[in-house]
Amino acid sequence: MVDALARLMEEGRFTRCIDTADQMLRQGGWSPAQMAAIHLISCRCRLQLQDVQGAVEAGQAAVRLAQQEGQYDLLGRALLNLGTAHAALQQYDQALRCFFDYFTHMPHYQEARRLEGAVWKHLGVTYQRRLEPEKAAYALEEAQRWFAVRQIDHGAFTSRHDLINVYLYMSAADRSKLVAVRRLLFRQQEIARRYPTEPYYTGTYLLDVSAWLLRSGRPVLAAVAASEALAVWPDDPVHAFHCHLVLHHCALARESPRLALGHVLAACSAAVAAADPQLERLATEILGDLVEREGVAILRELGRSPVDSVLAGKVPLPPPLRRNLQ
Repeated sequence: MVDALARLMEEGRFTRCIDTADQMLRQGGWSPAQMAAIHLISCRCRLQLQDVQGAVEAGQAAVRLAQQEGQYDLLGRALLNLGTAHAALQQYDQALRCFFDYFTHMPHYQEARRLEGAVWKHLGVTYQRRLEPEKAAYALEEAQRWFAVRQIDHGAFTSRHDLINVYLYMSAADRSKLVAVRRLLFRQQEIARRYPTEPYYTGTYLLDVSAWLLRSGRPVLAAVAASEALAVWPDDPVHAFHCHLVLHHCALARESPRLALGHVLAACSAAVAAADPQLERLATEILGDLVEREGVAILRELGRSPVDSVLAGKVPLPPPLRRNLQ
C-alpha cells in the first residue's frame, strides 16, 4: 500500500496522494517504519503544492519515527525534505540543523548516500539566504563537485548556477570573484550545448552570462545576453522575471529610466504569473525604488509633465501589487 502511495507521488497526483496518506494514517495498523514512510511521502507532496507548514509537520513526524526505529535511509531522506521545508519558511536555523543532522548519520546510510549532493546544495542556498556568502560558496562548491564527479549534469548545472549568484554577490567587494564566475560559465556552456532542445539550460546559461557582464561593467553586452536568454525560454515566468530585472539594471546603467520602468513592469507581470509572493514583493520594492529615484527623469522622458520644483521633491510610491485571488 505504501508503494501505491509512492506511485501517486511519482505520477504527480499530489493532492490525491496527500488525501490517501491522511486516510491511511487515520485507519492505523501500520508499523512505525511504515508510518514514517507515509509521513515522508506526504511531506514531499506538500512541498510540491507549496503547503510548506504542512510539509514541516509531516517531515517532523517522519524524522521522529525513522530515528526511533533506526531506519537511517528513511531518516536521511526525511531530514533533507524537512530542512527544505524549514528553509522555505525562512526558518534557517532549523533548516541548517536538519542538513547537519543528515551528515551526522552518514556512516549509517546506504541508499541515502546518494542525497549528499542535494544536501550540500540546499545547505549552500540556505547560507546564501542568510547572507553568509563564504559558507554558501563552500557548500555549493562541494555540491557541484559531487555532481560533476558522478556526471550528473542537472545537479552540477543547478549547483553552479547558485554558486555563480553567490560569487557575483561577493564580487562587489572582491573583483577576483568575476574570474571565478568566468571559469564556471565555460563549464555551464558545455552542459547547455549537450541539451540543445531543453531551453532551461541555454536560457539559464545566458542569464548568468548577462549578470556577469553587467557586474563586469558591460551593460550593452549584458542587455544583449539577457534578451537572448528571454527569447530562448519565454514561457517560464520565473526565468522571465529575472531576465527583466537584469534588463532593468542594464537600462539604468545606460541612463534610460523609461526603459528600466518598462522592464520592471514586465517583471511585475511575470511575478504575478508565477504566483510567487516573494517575487511579487521584490518586484514591488524595485518598482517603488525606481519611481522614487528616477520618477522625475521618467516623466521628463515621457514628456507627460514639466519638471519643476514640486516634482523634483518627492514622487509618491506605487501601491503594492495585488493578485486576483478569486
